[in-house]
Amino acid sequence: MLSDAKIRKLKPTDKCTPARPDKYSDQQGLQLLVRSSGTRTWVSAYRFDGKQQKTTLGTYPQMGLAEARVANADIKALVANGINPKNKKRQDKLANEQAKMFNEYALEWLEERKRNVKTRTYQQDYNRMHKDVIPSFKGIALKDVKFEDCKSMADSIEARVEKGTPPREVTRRTIDLVGNILKRAKRERLIEVNHTEGLKELYPKAKTKHMKHVELSELPKLLQDIEGYHGHDQTRLGMKFLAYSFCRTIELRMMKWEHIDFPNRLWRVDIDNLKIARKHVVPLSDQMLAVLEEMRPITGQYEYVFYHTGMHQPYSEEFINNALDILGYAGKQTGHGFRHIASTNLNELGYMGDAIEKQMAHDKKSSIRAVYNHAQHLEERRKIMQVWADFLDLLRDKGEVVDFQIARQQIEMSLENKHPSSLQNADKQALIKALLAQGVTADELQDYITKH
Repeated sequence: MLSDAKIRKLKPTDKCTPARPDKYSDQQGLQLLVRSSGTRTWVSAYRFDGKQQKTTLGTYPQMGLAEARVANADIKALVANGINPKNKKRQDKLANEQAKMFNEYALEWLEERKRNVKTRTYQQDYNRMHKDVIPSFKGIALKDVKFEDCKSMADSIEARVEKGTPPREVTRRTIDLVGNILKRAKRERLIEVNHTEGLKELYPKAKTKHMKHVELSELPKLLQDIEGYHGHDQTRLGMKFLAYSFCRTIELRMMKWEHIDFPNRLWRVDIDNLKIARKHVVPLSDQMLAVLEEMRPITGQYEYVFYHTGMHQPYSEEFINNALDILGYAGKQTGHGFRHIASTNLNELGYMGDAIEKQMAHDKKSSIRAVYNHAQHLEERRKIMQVWADFLDLLRDKGEVVDFQIARQQIEMSLENKHPSSLQNADKQALIKALLAQGVTADELQDYITKH
């Protein structure tokens, strides 16, 4: 028999290995295994249906000798009543799992999800979990969750009406979140029914609406207001870049410095975090390059151009819209609305429709043509981007709308004066690099500059 004094002195012997721990017997099949790591584990040995079996009781000293003997006696009593202790153990574990509160189980699911999804996806799930799910299921056991509980959560989200419209997409995605939790619980046989099934049908997707945008007559004032924005520089520059580029808001938010080809004045849009990647090339106007140069000291050391340095992630999808609301354009202008303004007015200025459509990136995401022809009409699009940026500056500086044809003439004349020849238009640094690459020495280059 064992005693506490004897157990305290036990250490792994020379014969002890990870595969074969030292074994010390007490009584009634109670054993203490001493492992090579020094861990001491209580085991109850018994026979059931004519087969020798074992079950682990606990570890010493957390479970003392007296407790181990009581636990061993309980095992013997189960065997005497024809109950396999291992089955009883599984049943008890299942009962404990089923008795869990929904929120406890949901947070365990969330922690596991953290290891399997991108950081941005996990953060979205975390935010929804703590904002809408946890408060809605407080005090409800996992096994007691009903359809009415899930619907109540969805209704509470829908009640947050903004500008006359409920946040329908948030509602649907949160239902999916709860559905995934219950799906796992059902797969683990902890519940029999996933009560979110059929719930999303009660909250159908909202009909797509054209993004709000101001009338042309209001555009000069909007541009002046953006220029005078007193919030964060990143937000002001983001609004300017969006107006000049008329890109999608997500494309702006996910823009990475590695996507900017400064020597060729191109932004190679590559939104690789969408379900289907969107690839697109945007020629950079002088104004867009100026915005990027202002951004360099702010976020140049980070991966993303428009990066929230406090939250350590790209800006949220609402950062442009929130700024426009602050400027007084709530319900009148959205970030996406700049695309509608550009599309309409570029056509009025008389530019090639196909080039405009290509610049708007209106190819379907899944089409082969979209992947292989994303640089189509590139030279015409370079001109369009510069003309559009100059047109916006003209409206902003004059503070009023000008006739389209007069505007086009003024802008194109300005472009000719600005870029009288291809040599003068060339980037100086690019020219110097090209000459050096051709074997021209730095001394020869300096001598040429001095003489001319």
